[in-house]
Amino acid sequence: MNIIKTDIVSPEYDILWDDISDVIKDAAPRDILIVVNPFTPGSQESGQLQKMLEACKLVPEQYNIIQLASDRMVAWYQLREKLDPKIIFLIGILPSQLGISSLFKLNAPNRFNDRTWLATVSLNELEQNKQLKQQLWTDGMKPVFVDGATQTKRA
Repeated sequence: MNIIKTDIVSPEYDILWDDISDVIKDAAPRDILIVVNPFTPGSQESGQLQKMLEACKLVPEQYNIIQLASDRMVAWYQLREKLDPKIIFLIGILPSQLGISSLFKLNAPNRFNDRTWLATVSLNELEQNKQLKQQLWTDGMKPVFVDGATQTKRA
């Protein structure tokens, strides 16, 4: 007999317990995790992301890039345990896609779960809005990645 009937957690969140090996592939722990909408290698989006990372003087040994479709969810706790990033850069990805019920200020550093988070709109939206792109650089990327507002050296 079921006395209490309630939908505390919707079944759509069951995916947060699924294995994420297909998402992270063979990625090793690195200080920076970039989660971005899917793009094709050699595409305009790919080039734009590469330019953004080069502007921050980041090298591939410092970061992992994970492409996540807008209709896909991956558990943050699993990413945290397997990749242990210190900085998470969400590009066109909502925190809710990682099972996080929190709002982040766009284009500025946020603190959550003892880590620095930087959230922004998709690469396509950044390309179409130069003012937003400038704000991301000035208020977010430069303080976090260039000025060293957060420690990014792995012990």
